[in-house]
Amino acid sequence: MDRLKGLEYYKRIVELGSFTAVAEEFDCSNAVISKYVKYLEDWTGARLVNRNTRRISITEEGQSFYDYCVNVLASTDQVLDVMAQDDNASGQLVVACPVSMSVKILAPVLFRFQKAYPGLTVRLRLSDEITDVISEGVDVALRGTGTLTDSSLVATAIGHMDRCLVASPDYLEAQGVPDRIEALSDHQCLIFSLSQDSLQWEFGNDSRRSVPVSGPLIADSSQMLVEGAKAGLGIALVPKGYVLPELEAGTLTEIHLRPQPTPRTLYVVYPGRQHMPKRTRLFIDFLKAHTGELAGLRPANP
Repeated sequence: MDRLKGLEYYKRIVELGSFTAVAEEFDCSNAVISKYVKYLEDWTGARLVNRNTRRISITEEGQSFYDYCVNVLASTDQVLDVMAQDDNASGQLVVACPVSMSVKILAPVLFRFQKAYPGLTVRLRLSDEITDVISEGVDVALRGTGTLTDSSLVATAIGHMDRCLVASPDYLEAQGVPDRIEALSDHQCLIFSLSQDSLQWEFGNDSRRSVPVSGPLIADSSQMLVEGAKAGLGIALVPKGYVLPELEAGTLTEIHLRPQPTPRTLYVVYPGRQHMPKRTRLFIDFLKAHTGELAGLRPANP
């Protein structure tokens, strides 16, 4: 039973002198009020109320317990008022994020968020594996999929990640540039093992096409695939935001084919909307407001 609710019921019983009046005030039955009083008496090990069919009287122990209820409920109200009025976020925000995404995409906006809310400490849990938000105490997880295995979680789309095909200039000079997506099956491709299309690369949006691929490197790290592509091992399919510096420097070359690789949607995943901690709400709102500053992302709702 809800002990705090029981304290509130008991306080009003003493003040109104009637189970019926309290039941009417809280829109419940006399039986509910009686059950809570019995629960409190069992909890305290003392008789709190003497009652018969006509009236009730409060015992000496019951009067002391009433004073306790008044103090507890007043303290609770003060805490809730402070929490509701406090605009200063504090405490620790735990954010789970893929490794490459944290460095290549999230970092600049995350650092701005920390400057805006200096009372918050951000703890990053970096892994390309999907983190168990509930069991690992994560406030917000960034993911490239909105598929949820836990009904208590919520996934909100914040942006679309364009993906691109990249290879080193040396590889393309030696092996040739594929001129159609089907030609990728004849090339050395670098495979991201955690992707939903790891061995069947997807192209197009509404009408999707897939191409089977294989190659010398399979890894659960996007950054390792980028390094492999730079070393001339083959062609990698990665979010464009991960390789913007390499494309600008010329260490990687983008391969333009039609249709283009199917984009991925970036989601923030968190434990429900009810009673969301202020730090979580502030971080999600900040990400949404600054999606345009995340490298390689387009807002989910432009």
